[in-house]
Amino acid sequence: MEVGDPRAPEPSRRLEPGARGMWAVEALGWAGPLVLFAVIGGSSVSSAGAPGFVGPGLLAVAVVMAAVGVVVVPVLRWRHWRYEVRDEEIDLRRGAFTVTRTLIPLPRVQHVDTRRTVVSQMFGLAVVVIHTAAGRNTIPGLAERDAAAIRDRIAELARTPDEP
Repeated sequence: MEVGDPRAPEPSRRLEPGARGMWAVEALGWAGPLVLFAVIGGSSVSSAGAPGFVGPGLLAVAVVMAAVGVVVVPVLRWRHWRYEVRDEEIDLRRGAFTVTRTLIPLPRVQHVDTRRTVVSQMFGLAVVVIHTAAGRNTIPGLAERDAAAIRDRIAELARTPDEP
């Protein structure tokens, strides 16, 4: 089988279950302000003479969007996320509503690192960041020790024969 062969098996490794909580907490960063703006906007719309249902309707839409972003999307993302580091490529499958599969040939990897944020540290998680000339891809929601091991394995596999 060649790199990028469409017959390549689906990746099978899952993210840590704590990734759902991490993504939910991160979503609160936009969901909270969204609901707050809906409360403020809804009260000003109602006081401006708009029909009585506009303010509560705006708030209801914001609350539903926030609930989906905080509760549903993290579960869907975690359910779809899979990865595999093979000898010749890195295989990533991710998404919530649209699932994307990315195959990164190891010779294209320029460098790889790990990243931890305040939120990810709360859950004991880290992210592996894979840099190529085309951009970067990430494997989020990994236990910190696993992220370090995956980073080191990718770095070793990506070395060219003429590198020390």
